[in-house]
Amino acid sequence: MTRSIVLIHAVRSSRTMWKGQVRRLRERGYEVIAPDLPGHGARRGEPFTLESALATIDEAVSRCQQPPLLVGLSLGGYLTLHFAGTNPGRLAGVVAADCTIVPGPAMARVYGLWMTMKDWLPGDSDARVARSFARRHTRKAAKRYYGGGRAHGVIRIVVRTIGALDLLSDVAAIDVPITFVNGEHDPFRRHEALFVEAARDGELVILQDAGHIANLSRPKRFAKVLHRCAAATVPA
Repeated sequence: MTRSIVLIHAVRSSRTMWKGQVRRLRERGYEVIAPDLPGHGARRGEPFTLESALATIDEAVSRCQQPPLLVGLSLGGYLTLHFAGTNPGRLAGVVAADCTIVPGPAMARVYGLWMTMKDWLPGDSDARVARSFARRHTRKAAKRYYGGGRAHGVIRIVVRTIGALDLLSDVAAIDVPITFVNGEHDPFRRHEALFVEAARDGELVILQDAGHIANLSRPKRFAKVLHRCAAATVPA
């Protein structure tokens, strides 16, 4: 089993969204690294690019004492799949959460335009967005999701970047076990069967009564899934 885990956060969030999992996993003796992606958290002044995001993951993986379990959610999940597919021999396992929809370029453009417009709508303030998130989850979840600040101006480049990836080819190239984790009510579940089918060694875990940000909907269950996946890895 591996004792190292790297956690990659969702868009407009930061490393703070993993606070609950970091605490629980470290209590079990894991080395846990959760970096901020460029354009997010403590790095909100930096431009987001695919190259800089992958370099962030590469640095975190390189810091680990063992080949780690690489975990990503939403944006972090897509980046995790692409990194794992293009870096054979670097990881012990992969967990990709809430990212099983194939976001072709057209869908990415529409979604990016809609989300970008929302940023400019009157009343779409950080405080209002946090309150809306809290109503769907909890106030603690909102505090963790936006604990590093809400990243602005990243949506368009993020969706354009992810929409250009051939994610199913990335999945097919991954040389370690992959666990796809989706919240029961996550709209990004649309193509989950395609992702599992593309994987050499893949499984699907559905967290009941969870939404798109499953680690905050069901933090304890999510941490247990990560512990199980890390414990099941085979040393290189």
